[in-house]
Amino acid sequence: MLVSILINNFNYACFLRDAIDSALQQNYPSVEVIVVDDGSTDNSREIIASYGTRIVALYKENGGQGSTFNAGFDRSKGDLICFLDADDVFLPTKVSSVVEAYKQNPHASLIYHQLQFVDANKNKTGNPWPRSVLHSDIRLKVERTGTWWPHPTTTGLCASRTFLSKVVPLPADLYRLCADAFVAGLAPFFGPVIGLKQPLAMYRLHGANHFNFRGLTRQQESRRRLEQLEREFASIMSTLHNYLPSSTAISLDDHFPYQFHLYAAGLSRSPSKLLMTMLRTRTLPFSMKWRESIRLSMLFARSALQRGKGLEITNKEVLH
Repeated sequence: MLVSILINNFNYACFLRDAIDSALQQNYPSVEVIVVDDGSTDNSREIIASYGTRIVALYKENGGQGSTFNAGFDRSKGDLICFLDADDVFLPTKVSSVVEAYKQNPHASLIYHQLQFVDANKNKTGNPWPRSVLHSDIRLKVERTGTWWPHPTTTGLCASRTFLSKVVPLPADLYRLCADAFVAGLAPFFGPVIGLKQPLAMYRLHGANHFNFRGLTRQQESRRRLEQLEREFASIMSTLHNYLPSSTAISLDDHFPYQFHLYAAGLSRSPSKLLMTMLRTRTLPFSMKWRESIRLSMLFARSALQRGKGLEITNKEVLH
């Protein structure tokens, strides 16, 4: 089985060689490595060119992450497509583990795994995410969660060609960032999703990641995230309507992160609604609900205190 590793890069020259090397050093023999450079202005293209024919190099004008997914998938030949952000790193057993899982679940639309958080120098920081994984057909569950489920970001996702061929090209203009949300949001409607409770890749936290606040307050960041989630939901629903006429019942009222950011942005003053949304989220295992309950209790207490003082919510409570 051929596996395509699709690396998307934009101005990550300082990390790029680590990503490419990790893709080339897999212990699985049948791999093609496709590097899509999205109009970098640093020395990324020189680094890519140095690998010669060991990789497939695609150079394009800047169009965002979604456009790199489209370009890479169009060039790929693999039965499975593993996505890799250029600032992250695969462990050597990543592809072989995914292939084995797929052979046991040949109808799966998506194989995913935990990510190990590391700093810029690849030193471990924090626990693997997500803490718990799902291993089944979760379509009925995500129909009641606004399509949300706790999945890793790009580097933890590996999709089947059968699934991707139905939803690609992605709406690139809407997914300059977070194209993984489109892939993961749709996957449960096209087959089982198989989670591996193994941190098979490193996710770098280096200050320039998308979820970094970059000087914004908690409220400002949550308002920005709300707009993003609304756009993502609309694009996912637009695609689903072509395959699932009954999808009109899917609602953001059941979308836990959306309700979280409504509260954090000060647009909802109902902690009970947020808490009940979380408890009703069928894609959250009990252990994760317990941790979320504790975290939400801390958020409610902090919010009440700060609102009582006329202050904005700070940016310490982050929903990944």
